[in-house]
Amino acid sequence: MRWLIGLPLLLSVTACAAFNPPLTPGNGQRFPIFFAPVTSTLANGADSVVASAAKFAQANPTDPVTLVAYGAPPGHNYVEPADIDAERASAVTAQLIADGVDKNRISAVAKGPVQPEVPMSKIEVRRVDIIVGTPPANP
Repeated sequence: MRWLIGLPLLLSVTACAAFNPPLTPGNGQRFPIFFAPVTSTLANGADSVVASAAKFAQANPTDPVTLVAYGAPPGHNYVEPADIDAERASAVTAQLIADGVDKNRISAVAKGPVQPEVPMSKIEVRRVDIIVGTPPANP
């Protein structure tokens, strides 16, 4: 009986793992890294996401690696430092390099506290997107 409960979960995880959109110009493979408020520390599995991005980057050695970093916009229950986005990008860059990505392939864009056009959760705005491949024109 327990396998009936676990089967839908297993199928959904398998479907998520199988979905890997192809790289097309302006649409690189994206790996989001989320941060706790007012921190630039990789935690809660973020290092494994960076490791996956590094592995993907090594499998695609001619593709650029672009980091797009964000801070939380005003209106949250905390105030993040003005340079938190750059600190987060630095932490992710250091981990990518430690995981074997050539530092000359990595570039970073610090967006600051951006209020997204589409509503996002409070954790989604505290992130760094690793994009392997050509990033969108306006990341």
